[in-house]
Amino acid sequence: MSTDLAIQMPIQREEARHREVRELSEIDRAQVLELLSEDPLRGVILRGMIEDHGISHSAHRGRFFGYYEDNRLAGLALLGHHILIYAEDVALPFFAQTAVEIQAKGHMILGPQPQVEAFWQLLSQYGRETKLVSQQLWYVCRQPQASLQQMQLQRANLAELDVVADAHAEMACESSGTDPRVSDPAGFRHRVAERIERKRVWVKIQDGKVVFKADLVSITAEAVYLEGVWTHPDYRGRGIAKSCMTELVHRLRREHQTVCLLVEPEEKAAIKVYEHVGFVHCEDYQARFLKPLA
Repeated sequence: MSTDLAIQMPIQREEARHREVRELSEIDRAQVLELLSEDPLRGVILRGMIEDHGISHSAHRGRFFGYYEDNRLAGLALLGHHILIYAEDVALPFFAQTAVEIQAKGHMILGPQPQVEAFWQLLSQYGRETKLVSQQLWYVCRQPQASLQQMQLQRANLAELDVVADAHAEMACESSGTDPRVSDPAGFRHRVAERIERKRVWVKIQDGKVVFKADLVSITAEAVYLEGVWTHPDYRGRGIAKSCMTELVHRLRREHQTVCLLVEPEEKAAIKVYEHVGFVHCEDYQARFLKPLA
């Protein structure tokens, strides 16, 4: 074979000789963050959780596991109340087996649609059943398109805990039919208070009620992941969501490269707002809710 032909041949990835999953601890933090930094958007949720609380913390409502190939960390998964995976498909059978072994609740599996469906197929072989499937659209804003017209948002404070918690609960009732004030009153209130204390809740308060809110769930140097974007039903159709989202994105873009969020395809009004602000649909995600463990 000539030298020229040899140079043109693609380099084949060497097959790993040993694969395993290990539970992670704080001593693995630097290695985990390095792995997640390889794809900042795909890793934003997990990286934000770890930067907020570390590897082992009750706030995760689960345990972190690493997938290793020949002692090299090559994948990451949070297995617990939620299942979130950052890994190539070769790691999925190993994480599925681990989820079964530790009896992870797996209330919800969230991630890119092909990966969630592949992981679910593996879990179903162990007898897990699906309760609900929600298709999601991954929207990303790298540069706001709408101009900033007014400043009206504020960070929520603990004095506003009651009205913020009510807004969050009403949003949950709209989307799932479940009121967390009834199903988990103490835990729900604690989680809302903690998010407020971290200065992660932006609100517009008018007439003594929250008319718009958005939660900064995960924050990294590269990206911010939003959840809980909600406008009070009595104030919809007035342009409040557009103006508030425009302001929020302009604020966040001062320190971060990208703002991202998930939205259901049926939420046409919300999608219209996001696209007006400058968000672009980049990938299809899926949230798969599982029936409780037997």
